[in-house]
Amino acid sequence: MSGEGSWRSADYAERFKTHDHADFAQEFLRRNPDYAREYSQTEQRALADPAKAQEEREGLARRWGLSFPLRSGKIGDG
Repeated sequence: MSGEGSWRSADYAERFKTHDHADFAQEFLRRNPDYAREYSQTEQRALADPAKAQEEREGLARRWGLSFPLRSGKIGDG
C-alpha cells in the first residue's frame, strides 16, 4: 500500500481504538454520494426558504435514519 499501512496492522487499530460505531457510521455516511447530494439539495432548499429549514433538515434526518439524542434546543438556536 502507498504509505497507509494495512487496516489489519496493530498501528492501524491503535489509531482508531477510541472511535465508536457512531464515528464510523458518520464517516461512511459522509462519503456516500447519494447522501452528499441529498444533503446539498436539502441545504439549498433550507436557504431558499428559512421558515422551512428545520422541516427540510428533519426530513433529511428521517429519510437517512439519523437521530441527534444529545442535541438541546431547536436547529438555529444561537
